[in-house]
Amino acid sequence: MKPAPHDAEDFGELRTPTAALVISILFTGVALLENTLLPWAPFYFAYAWLSTVLPMGVGGFTFGDFRSIRRNTWIGVVLLPFALQGLGAVWSIWLYPALLSGAGVEAASISSSAYDLSIALQEMLETAAQRWRTGVDQIQFYYFGGIFLWAGLGEELFYRGYLYTSLRSKWGVTLGAVASSALFGIRHATQLGLLGASYPWGAAFSWVVISFLVGLALCWLYEKSKSLLPSILAHYLLNLIPTASILLGPSS
Repeated sequence: MKPAPHDAEDFGELRTPTAALVISILFTGVALLENTLLPWAPFYFAYAWLSTVLPMGVGGFTFGDFRSIRRNTWIGVVLLPFALQGLGAVWSIWLYPALLSGAGVEAASISSSAYDLSIALQEMLETAAQRWRTGVDQIQFYYFGGIFLWAGLGEELFYRGYLYTSLRSKWGVTLGAVASSALFGIRHATQLGLLGASYPWGAAFSWVVISFLVGLALCWLYEKSKSLLPSILAHYLLNLIPTASILLGPSS
């Protein structure tokens, strides 16, 4: 795999697995801070900037040759996001509730923000609206709109382009994908941090699981294509599917 054109030996120490893990954990801390204490919560300003700029400076990943990406890969770019959305729905609607019920969790709790991710997110948006003294629809529009515009590029640059590539260089494909995807999932759980003492651990766990599976799939796509471009496009499409209905038709 050829390094990115901006790759430089001066940053080699930042591409070791230890450095990549430490940076990822620190960045997760920044994301948590921005979702709890800082006045612009729940928006990712510092985290989004850091996680986008650092990989571009450090390098180590590749966009490859556009013409060398196979036709089957482009088919995967289109189909994979729909498959992941379906898998997420199966987990959220059927499998996770079934597991919780089998563990003795009451039905009322299963269908509350404590375990239901969609309800927990709605509560987070309502809390944000109160903090910003504006309507939930407006917060929802800017929150999901910002995530859509940034995440496809920024998260792929950091989690697949930097973190996965750094871990893979020493740990191999499987362990690198598992570790980077786990950290990808944990970072998503920080987005519920605005709920503070009412933090819904069960819903957060559900988000970690879903994001972990997404991370594995995008690592696979990056590995298969030897280019970050397909995973970036697939990530954008993955986010577009649910975000389109939010941005184009906010609830009244």
